[in-house]
Amino acid sequence: MTPMKNKPISIGIVGMGQFGVHFVELYQRHPLVQRVALCDIDPNKLAAAAKKFSVSETYASLDEICNSDLDAIAIITQPWLHAAQAIQVMQSGKHAYSAVPIVSPASGNGDETLDWCDRLIDTARRTGQRYMMGETTYYRPETIMCRKRAAEFGNFVFMESEYLHDTWLPACNLIDVQKARTGLSEAEIYAAGFDAPMHYPTHSTAAPISIMHAHAVDVVAFGYCHPGDTLFRADSPLRNPFSHETALFTMSNGAIAQVTESRRNGHVGHEGVVRLIGTEASYERDTTDEYRGRWITKTQSASVEPRDYRDLLPPRLAEDLGGHGGSHAYLADEFVNACAEDRQPTVNAWEAARYVAAGVMAHKSALKNGERLRVPDWGDAP
Repeated sequence: MTPMKNKPISIGIVGMGQFGVHFVELYQRHPLVQRVALCDIDPNKLAAAAKKFSVSETYASLDEICNSDLDAIAIITQPWLHAAQAIQVMQSGKHAYSAVPIVSPASGNGDETLDWCDRLIDTARRTGQRYMMGETTYYRPETIMCRKRAAEFGNFVFMESEYLHDTWLPACNLIDVQKARTGLSEAEIYAAGFDAPMHYPTHSTAAPISIMHAHAVDVVAFGYCHPGDTLFRADSPLRNPFSHETALFTMSNGAIAQVTESRRNGHVGHEGVVRLIGTEASYERDTTDEYRGRWITKTQSASVEPRDYRDLLPPRLAEDLGGHGGSHAYLADEFVNACAEDRQPTVNAWEAARYVAAGVMAHKSALKNGERLRVPDWGDAP
């Protein structure tokens, strides 16, 4: 059921795992959300979340919640399920939100990802329902600031963005994440290998595409192979030898974007904007403080506080912005507002496909030792 414009909506949240539970209170606090329901196939997780957040309306499966009279459903399940589940939600007459990326197939096949982009966009177009991908980088403070000050850069020349997340990072060990997602043992995970970093590229590709309002046209990319690596290796079932991939994109506005996705590095971790150079001004993040940077022109270099440029949120959402640079509250707010106003959300199906397709083609280029490849594009959202 599509809500009337500017009317309160009802929303269901599918997936009460480690990540999904962080969004329940955000939706409960939103002034335009009149009803929240929870869903999980694990009855214990569902019962625990319902009790913790005092939610009485629960569903035991995606089929059940799709048959409800809810207006919208947020999918925070495993990455390889996102696209199929979002399509099912839209086909049931509801708006759909999913965590990132659109899809990350267990097979690691980039062509399969592009096919899911086709199907997702086709479903959104045919049904008229709204889809939003919850890309956190879009609402990081420096990304918001650069979008708001876009005109001050003059013509965009070059941008660098990255997602540095070592697999064994103490703050978020990706082996442990994979165990939780798949139920596999550590030995089984090593036997299967890890997928290409560029098959989960949205934390880095979102920055240049959203800030410059331009999409990737073609790409040249290279990958790093760590000698003797037992996780990232060409003979694994996923056939991915790269733990680190860097790509150079020609953008539709003529600028060049350098994007890095890294899963083996001696770094505390970072995602999003590194540097943005224009003909009139530039921005560089502060390497010692993720919430500060430098605004640079031809005559001066000044410290800047990106958080000063953040959009206002409903007071109760602003109490706790959530993780990933305080982006969670902004994601929830944008999805609710888009549904209530019956408009395309910021990271809609067409925009999300651009983030994902850029990574798919970058990995294909890296496998071909830097061959220049075209990046498919589905156009702008109607």
